[in-house]
Amino acid sequence: MHETGRLAEAKALYRRALEIQPSPEAWHGLGVLAREVGALDAAAQCFANALALEPESPLAPDLLNEEADILRQAGRLVDAAARLQAACRLRPTDSVAWERLGIVQQSLGDISAASESYRHACRIAARPGARVKLATLVSPIIGSREAMEGERARVDAELDTLLADDALHIDRPTDAAMWTNFYLAFHGKNDRALQTKYAALYRRICPSLEYVAPHCVRPRRTGERIRVGLLSKFFHNHSIGRTSRGLFAGFARADFEVTAIFVAPVIDDDYSRFIRQHAERSVVVPEDLAAARRLIEALELDVLFYQDIGMEPFSYFLAFSRLARVQCVSFGHPDTTGIPTLDYFVSNDLYETQAAQTHYSETLFLLRDLGSLACYYRPPVPPQGRPRASFGLAADDHLYICPQNLFKFHPDMDALIAGILRLDPDGKLVVIEGRIETWTGLLRRRWAGVMPDVLDRIVFLPRQASPDYLSLIGLADVMLDTVHFNGMNTSLEAFSVGTPVVTLPGEFQRGRHTQAMYRKMGITECIAVDAAHYVEIAVSLGSDLAYRESVHRQIMLRNGVLFEDMEVVRQFECFFREALGRSEEGGAGDLPGRRGP
Repeated sequence: MHETGRLAEAKALYRRALEIQPSPEAWHGLGVLAREVGALDAAAQCFANALALEPESPLAPDLLNEEADILRQAGRLVDAAARLQAACRLRPTDSVAWERLGIVQQSLGDISAASESYRHACRIAARPGARVKLATLVSPIIGSREAMEGERARVDAELDTLLADDALHIDRPTDAAMWTNFYLAFHGKNDRALQTKYAALYRRICPSLEYVAPHCVRPRRTGERIRVGLLSKFFHNHSIGRTSRGLFAGFARADFEVTAIFVAPVIDDDYSRFIRQHAERSVVVPEDLAAARRLIEALELDVLFYQDIGMEPFSYFLAFSRLARVQCVSFGHPDTTGIPTLDYFVSNDLYETQAAQTHYSETLFLLRDLGSLACYYRPPVPPQGRPRASFGLAADDHLYICPQNLFKFHPDMDALIAGILRLDPDGKLVVIEGRIETWTGLLRRRWAGVMPDVLDRIVFLPRQASPDYLSLIGLADVMLDTVHFNGMNTSLEAFSVGTPVVTLPGEFQRGRHTQAMYRKMGITECIAVDAAHYVEIAVSLGSDLAYRESVHRQIMLRNGVLFEDMEVVRQFECFFREALGRSEEGGAGDLPGRRGP
């Protein structure tokens, strides 16, 4: 019944079998069925019940693997690692379980353990996926600048070794649970060479990635509207959903036919519904590269605009195909991709330095004089009257907040934090706990080593729902912008409530977002020129009420230029027209790796 899809009848029979005589097999079948219909909590309980019946049964390693996968999806990575370790003890020659254990250990930030698990998987069997994972292993929470430099050098050398191995082959990278090099972007380094080397490796070992949709090599029919597809897995209440929805609402329909391309599973919330409502067409593609390519090529797109590449594996690997005449990416994950089928990286002249093109494998296309690259809707006004005490914070503290994801805390940030807290004895720093349960401990351990004297004035708060998060930002005296990778949504949210943000612009776009917002508002006094200046500005704002209120008033008076800015939409439209015109002039003979002039 189960195998033929008659799930209701199968469920009833599993239940009946359990009434007659409970067995691991019946609980396992019921758990698999529950997982298939999305009832993950029920599935996990079924697998746990099976294990409780016979912890040493031949089925136990499979049950542990199944339960671990559900726990991983639920974000309970410590529990998932424990189940996988138990599975590996019961079946020590299971190379798949060892590789899965490595994935979870890396996510937890235990790089040493992850490395050993991958090596063990490779010793048991020739597992190309585990070999690539081992070679590209980097820490989510940087231990130190020296450790970071060492990891980058090791990855660079390992990629060369893999590129020289003609026997390495992976048919379907998503099935092999391959990942993107997401954490490189937070290192404050030029990633172009490494990203290009990653892409070259995947092109060689995964030849199925390179695909060209037929319409891309045919002349475009004249007189039609420009067909634009915007693609992301994060078209919901997420930083990408928040920065993308204004584009869907704003594009001129007389000239553009706009399709929202969701990557399954779709999260149904106000943001995803808004996007579906304002797109001319919505398409949901499965996390299967071949099936997704078929659905997207049927749209015969002129422009495929990836809202983010590098945040998750599926869109990264999809981008190796040529599915539109022009393919571009922008600031959603603000790092170059190294992928030759990405023609343009769309940025902003207020974001970039003179040397910016050297940071990108794509042709850099600059929009002009914009506070951000999002037609960003002003956040709702947070509820009034919530006191600091409701967050466990004292009313008279000088409250500095840095509510970024913990992987944004580069070691260069440590001296700034320590300098502020040492100079302001009444200062406290509020940080939000890590998305992964072990990350908070890893960062606290690093800080205990470099600033033990002020560690007791760093407060970690639980992750907050949106209204509470905005209230917390509004209660803070000062927001500290992370160096090398600034806030985007976070800075816009701070400016919406008038909280000053201290920022130190870096070399790369991802470290220059907040200063662009300030320059658009005509406010420059919170833009630091060096580390000492950053500390000085922050403490002046934190300790001088009159000065802080003056900056707050300036922000509230001028922040309108950052929200609902239709000029962003108009300039993206101009880019689409110009890029498509260039592609038609240049022809399609050099696809899939076309470059603009």
